[in-house]
Amino acid sequence: MAADINIRSLKFAILRCLASGRGATHKFNLIGKGYTTSPLESAFGIQFDSAQRHLAVVAFNELQEGGLIRPTYTDLVNPEEWVEITDAGRDALSRQQLDELDGALNSIAPDLVELRAGAWSAIASGRPGALRQAAHSGRELIDQVLKAGAPDQIVKGQAWYQPAKDSRSGVTRRQRLRYLMETRRGALSESDLEVAERACDLVIAIDDRLQAIAHGRESVDRVDVRDAFVLAEIALRRILVQGSAA
Repeated sequence: MAADINIRSLKFAILRCLASGRGATHKFNLIGKGYTTSPLESAFGIQFDSAQRHLAVVAFNELQEGGLIRPTYTDLVNPEEWVEITDAGRDALSRQQLDELDGALNSIAPDLVELRAGAWSAIASGRPGALRQAAHSGRELIDQVLKAGAPDQIVKGQAWYQPAKDSRSGVTRRQRLRYLMETRRGALSESDLEVAERACDLVIAIDDRLQAIAHGRESVDRVDVRDAFVLAEIALRRILVQGSAA
């Protein structure tokens, strides 16, 4: 599979194709069926193999689930197959951010967005080696968000900071998460702080689980990796994105 073809790149290519068109487009006229080169294949300059076409279908479906594209429901034969880009999709294309978490990660370090995208592509592939890569990417995403978003010296400068004896740097993951949530989400109430503590525990537990999956010798279950990564993203949204629901 070409290195530049992943779910994220496919999503933006689909959005660009729909944004440049003059009306609704049929799902498989866009993605192609393997007989002729589709607009999406032309965007990458290749003809998809079965794995790449499947990934394109996954990307298409996720865009629809996220409200970035939608069916027009105007065709009498295939009312759900003819789609158009939504205002949210045009906004995502303009900002090059598929959702608020993309934006939050990008503001910390652009590489985090690519790390997230690579993990989801690996999960979608379902291959054992790719699943181990996804588990490793999930752990790396959490670790890098904490280290890049809450550097040691900044956390140590907070009024509430207390040196941690059980941490080599003197800063715990919990302290990094508290700093991130306070700075990203604004002033916190007592209930917000309680939720933050629970989010800290969740992220730490997920981190440990992803490490076990990444380095274990047992067979890797796709559902386990996907569930762990979904929970990691939920926790990161709670910490990084203002207004996220519990």
